[in-house]
Amino acid sequence: MADVLINKFNDRVAIGLGEVLWSWQRCDGCQANMKCQTTVCSSYISRAKRYMKYYEALVLDYHDELPLEGQPFKTHGDIWKAILLLTTHPELTRAEFSRLISAPSVAPVNHNLLIDATTLVVKIVCMTDCSSLYYSPRRLEEGNMGLVWGDQTPFEKYLQDLFATQSHPVWSSQHGQNEVLCTRRSRMRATKLRKHLGLTVCPTHEIRDHLRLDTRRNEIKIFHYTSFIKENLKAKRNSSVINLLPRQLLLEILDSTQRILFPLSDAKSRKLLRHLISNSDYAFDPEIEKFELSIFSNPGEENIPYVYLAERLEELFQELQSPKPRTWLDKQMQRRSGARYSEFPNHVRSKSPDIFAKQVSITQISIR
Repeated sequence: MADVLINKFNDRVAIGLGEVLWSWQRCDGCQANMKCQTTVCSSYISRAKRYMKYYEALVLDYHDELPLEGQPFKTHGDIWKAILLLTTHPELTRAEFSRLISAPSVAPVNHNLLIDATTLVVKIVCMTDCSSLYYSPRRLEEGNMGLVWGDQTPFEKYLQDLFATQSHPVWSSQHGQNEVLCTRRSRMRATKLRKHLGLTVCPTHEIRDHLRLDTRRNEIKIFHYTSFIKENLKAKRNSSVINLLPRQLLLEILDSTQRILFPLSDAKSRKLLRHLISNSDYAFDPEIEKFELSIFSNPGEENIPYVYLAERLEELFQELQSPKPRTWLDKQMQRRSGARYSEFPNHVRSKSPDIFAKQVSITQISIR
């Protein structure tokens, strides 16, 4: 199974990846590379199906865009060894990690190929792009600078800087049932964001883009790979797996998706969610419909305070309170209304009231 070439995919590859990432327990048949003997393995694959498609797309892009000669990764097993190396030794710098994954190669590995290899591993494990801006056309297009994993930076330090915490008097409150917080949460359903702001819900596979508001495109980005979140939380709770992403961040993403944006108790929210799941262009992960937060949360985590996503939630709330002009006409009206009387100095208004009144009248007529 580990010897399968990276451009080939099957259920056993999916099981092998889950075993490396989340300590999935393969049945005896799968361990012996024979026919699967239970329904456990198939249930694993079913619930993580959307993420496995993401993995397949990543690996195929990596395979298709690079020359086969000199690639550090030729089989899925090569990728999984690199994943285990990074997850068990997060103190490694990028230069050290690159050197170790290229060690089995007889010939020297090109520096750019190592950049691609390390970027691939981070995308698989953390669903974030650690490459430089010029190296990522998507980030360049969206103007998402982010942080680059530097050659001399330990990976755990890179993640710590990437996902910085913040404190907010409302969103970071430990008392989830206080009136102010409940009111804000109830106003920020995705259905209301669409109705009052005209926002388009845009799915993203970049975990750090969750709840990012793009007023230029009038979009809100949602990290929708709920299966990835759930499997990481389950692995953190049920085993000694070292998971690189902060548990609190994973809980905030799940809570903000299923209890703020798309509360499953609300019929309109469920209808919108089903539409997003069935979208033929870019379907949301179906696992987003299954509310299982209680399964993954520990005692005392019934109410999730926000320390990673507080600023983005506050930005959304303030946008609802005072929407920025979006269309060209809205912007022109705001500019004109703010500057209508600024064209006339105070001394002109006081000394020549009749002239000023005529000028205002002419200006108002031209605006109409």
